[in-house]
Amino acid sequence: MSRPSELEEFLRAQVDEGAKDSSGQFTLSREKALEKLAAYQLQGGHAWVLKIVQAVVASGASQLAVRQTGTDTEFHFALQEPWTPELVEEAFYNPEVSADRALDHLKRGLWSVSLHNMRPFLLAAPGWGEALVWTGKTLKRGPVAARQTVLLAVSHRTIYEGKGIPLLRNLEAASGNAAVLAELRDRAFTCSIPLKVDNRRMDALQACPNFGISKTSFPIYLGFLPGDLPGLPIPPATLGDYRPVAAGDSTVSKVFHPTTHLPPKVAVACLITAHLREIKRGKTLVWETYTHHSTLYWVRDGVVVDWEILNTSPGCVSCALLVSAEGLGSDLTGLKLSRGELYQQRFQAALETFRPFLGQAEVSLEAMVRSQQLSGRVAGGVMLVGAVALAFMVPIWGLFLAGGAVATMSQSGAAARALEVDLKRGLERLQSEVRRLQPKLVARPYETQKDGP
Repeated sequence: MSRPSELEEFLRAQVDEGAKDSSGQFTLSREKALEKLAAYQLQGGHAWVLKIVQAVVASGASQLAVRQTGTDTEFHFALQEPWTPELVEEAFYNPEVSADRALDHLKRGLWSVSLHNMRPFLLAAPGWGEALVWTGKTLKRGPVAARQTVLLAVSHRTIYEGKGIPLLRNLEAASGNAAVLAELRDRAFTCSIPLKVDNRRMDALQACPNFGISKTSFPIYLGFLPGDLPGLPIPPATLGDYRPVAAGDSTVSKVFHPTTHLPPKVAVACLITAHLREIKRGKTLVWETYTHHSTLYWVRDGVVVDWEILNTSPGCVSCALLVSAEGLGSDLTGLKLSRGELYQQRFQAALETFRPFLGQAEVSLEAMVRSQQLSGRVAGGVMLVGAVALAFMVPIWGLFLAGGAVATMSQSGAAARALEVDLKRGLERLQSEVRRLQPKLVARPYETQKDGP
């Protein structure tokens, strides 16, 4: 059995000691603030984790490590400018926008967890004599071990859960871990500092859902485009330590045009991606294309805060554009942008920056063609040897086998060539439609992006 986390130990102590009043009484203004904040909600049940990532990025931290346990999700990072318990408490109880951008992100994430979802959390930092602990009902001070980095631990369960069957508790914890991980994968792949979740790097453009490296999506180009837009930091593992969870077929992966230079910031980052999947027909595995929408992602403080599906036809070749949302208006959560004039201007500028790059793109499955041709020649050669041997015993069957061998060799690579033709047509169609595209957007829910296999 793993050792209980610091948050679990504190909460158990509270239960053992019985219900207590906080040693620090809430002022009337704090009570009123809590009443206002209790109705606060973020989009989705686990969007709070995005606000924590934003808080860490905005604080100037050099990296973020996320650790998932059977009871908590833990965030470990180091601050350039240390927070104090009093500073965090003041921000937490203040319903107005905080001047400190990092603290503003932090409190909005914690509001969602604590006030809306009734889940305990613990926050401790180097030099703090006591930790801040939300018990599910109130913010208290509690004992904490000396620390070298900041620790934020958020419980998987509400104050009303966790007393059931152990197996059920474990299943609930696993479900909570999976949901947090999915939120990070979907929207924190743009993190501008090293981001590890249980020691796996996630800060890479190749981790972009539906456009990055997977068994069914194969990037053709990864572009870093200069321009006059606000600078977008590139996730550091993009050309570094990122390893995909499930890479696709190596011969198809060679469709990618490698990039060697990684600038610190760009106007537009982009992925041009081929959408292929291997399916079973009869007893044979074959490749086929499928269609997907092109999408523009807006990024602020390391996470995707909003997105638009481009008004182009879904195709077997599509694109993902990533643009900074810095300076654009948003709602109070910061996770929904205002569709005003500045938004439209930046969208148009991003398209104009991207068009020349897309216009020069090419696609080739030559590596797959050569691989199929080699396999065909080997198979055909084996059949020819068999045909010669069989011809001495049953000439007619030897002749048939020899004909099959010739057909196998002559048709090898044909399937890959046909697939390549489909992709070339898909790319040409995308190039044509993006040339004519105007910033009249079709807004769709985020979940509709997951229309691939």
